[in-house]
Amino acid sequence: MMMKRSVAKRILRRGESGIALISVLLLIATGSLLALMVMSISKTTSFTVMPFIQLQRSYYVLEGMAARIQFLISADRELYGNPQQLNVDNYSEYDTDRYLPDAVPHYMDYYGTPIVFTIKDAAGPVNLQGTNFQQALQQFRNFVDEDNDFTDLLELLNYLIADYIDTDDSPTDTDSWEAEEYEEYGMAPLPRNGAITDRNEFAFIPGITDLFPIDQDGRMSYIRLIPPANAGVTIDGNPDIFSVTDEWLYDACDLDESDLIDLKQAIADFHSFDRVPLSESLPSDSTVMTKINNYVRWSSSGVYTVIIRPAVTDEYGEELEKKVPGRRLVFTYTPSPVTGATNGFVQFYEWMFF
Repeated sequence: MMMKRSVAKRILRRGESGIALISVLLLIATGSLLALMVMSISKTTSFTVMPFIQLQRSYYVLEGMAARIQFLISADRELYGNPQQLNVDNYSEYDTDRYLPDAVPHYMDYYGTPIVFTIKDAAGPVNLQGTNFQQALQQFRNFVDEDNDFTDLLELLNYLIADYIDTDDSPTDTDSWEAEEYEEYGMAPLPRNGAITDRNEFAFIPGITDLFPIDQDGRMSYIRLIPPANAGVTIDGNPDIFSVTDEWLYDACDLDESDLIDLKQAIADFHSFDRVPLSESLPSDSTVMTKINNYVRWSSSGVYTVIIRPAVTDEYGEELEKKVPGRRLVFTYTPSPVTGATNGFVQFYEWMFF
């Protein structure tokens, strides 16, 4: 009897040991799964948080680059004066890079972040400020011999803009819009019934984007910037060829298809790594230059627009192995002397992150 009890106890202990072993193995497996889950969550969080950190860091990068670019522009003007003839400047004649309002892409490494920026003249796009829209639209109309859908659009835009900025509620044409029409399309309380103070507001006017399309950044960049009223600056003169649409060049300058192809190729060669001067691709007696000279500007207005972006290629056009996500910055200002602004601060007419 005692023997049977001893055997039973041994069997019971063995069973308990097996259960304990299984429990330990289950705990180890559970712990391993938890560790894998923690590692997976940590890795996922890293992938999620890192782009956010890089985007936040890009604000500081862009502001630092903005300060550096302003110095480079001021230094260029200190050495060579205010740019006079952008179509004849030859980059190869200088020992250093030039920082001119010619839309040439400049590549730079800003503390490990690849950046590309372009400098344009703020007087580049078409001027629609105040009543200038009438002259701009008429310029398009002058080069169209017969009435067609395009001339109908020009006429309609003339009415729409006039009614948008005037102070009454009576449409000047049956197809024009006043408060009733804007409200019908859910755009109340438009129209402004006053002068447009931000060029992006032109996007509210029906049909305007058919003539001046929204750019890749969602901006009405083909319409000239309207400086703040208290800025004390006026941006006058013809646009340059670096900031207008192909349609404007085709219609306002009376270019035909082959002229436009030659012009676009010349600009592409100028903006390439080789910096082929426009005066070589388009000599002064060329058909293209003859047509556009009366309608574009080659000198600087003295007001610059700078666009800074994260670089995805190098200066040779080769795709970068490492691409750093980041925001973009556009700012417009009047360059100061290289020693700094005379009144102690730089006034910006535009400063936009996107």
